[in-house]
Amino acid sequence: MTKIRIGVIGAGLIGRKHLRKLAEHSDYELVGIADVNAEQVAAEQPGARVFADCRKLLDEARPEAVIIASPNQLHAENGIACARAGIHILIEKPVTDSLQSAADLIAEIRKASIRTLVGHHRRHHTQVKTLKALLAQGRIGDVVGASAIWATHKPAAYFATAPWRSQAGGGPILINLIHEIDFLRFTVGEIVAVEAIATNRQRGFAVEDTAVALLEFESGALGTFFLSDCAVTPWTMEQGLGEAPEFPFSGESSYRIMGRRGAIEFPSLDQWTQAGDAQDWNRPIQAQANHAASIDPYVAQLDHFCDVIRGVAPSLQPVEDGARSLLVTLAIAEAATSGRRIDLRERYAALARGQVEQRTT
Repeated sequence: MTKIRIGVIGAGLIGRKHLRKLAEHSDYELVGIADVNAEQVAAEQPGARVFADCRKLLDEARPEAVIIASPNQLHAENGIACARAGIHILIEKPVTDSLQSAADLIAEIRKASIRTLVGHHRRHHTQVKTLKALLAQGRIGDVVGASAIWATHKPAAYFATAPWRSQAGGGPILINLIHEIDFLRFTVGEIVAVEAIATNRQRGFAVEDTAVALLEFESGALGTFFLSDCAVTPWTMEQGLGEAPEFPFSGESSYRIMGRRGAIEFPSLDQWTQAGDAQDWNRPIQAQANHAASIDPYVAQLDHFCDVIRGVAPSLQPVEDGARSLLVTLAIAEAATSGRRIDLRERYAALARGQVEQRTT
């Protein structure tokens, strides 16, 4: 089968990871890279065609598909350029930096009828797909609630190398929580309302270092999420899965999902139930192990993108869905500032219509 001609826009940290995976993938032919630091990238990627302007990549290399790994504020601009050229896109998360730019991108994608995939790579983990299947099978009955933690201590160098991280928009809500929100939407179900509290007490930066969110799911289940980038713990998805070498493996579960007939921890997938399907606090509760093989989610994501491009499979997450994860995360930041509960249903409908109300937090 003919290889898919693919380009990469943005050769930063995540862009380089995609380039490494593409080099080992037999279904793709890299035809070009676009990055403002063209000379440096050309030195790092010998043999590759490198362009300083993404439009030159599209016009001269003529890729069939593109991975967009540029800075968040350029995602919509780059995606729109690809859509107008009829080029399929895998766009890194967050899908854009605002709901208005997401709506603009969605409108262009619909006009062009291109195929899209958002790079929330965790959806491609075998463990995540196993959890989703176990919940769908009713293994713990109707889900009552979810309790989750993402807490780690970012070192001083993290802020020194990028001072914007200590300013509005640089905190863990907009940088880290979006991954967790997408995971919960994918496994537990759509989130329809949020509340939140945030504080900057520990570091004193202009942005939060710790936050708590309350979530209401469409099913009626409720959720709590504790988030902090200034606490030393083993409870993050990265540490629990061991998905990245920069986060040492802990193997600890940071999620607990509770149902009418049992509970599941994640990522361990330990399932807690009572014998005979009992529902009685006077009866013992026992753990049962569920197993799922570990895979490289970035390779699995490229496999899936190939199927999406060729029309073999529907996208696991088109841009329209990725924008909903952005919408929830932005609403949590807004709720933390306003101190009020935010119902999301009308916002989802407005996004689908392309009518986004501008809000400030």
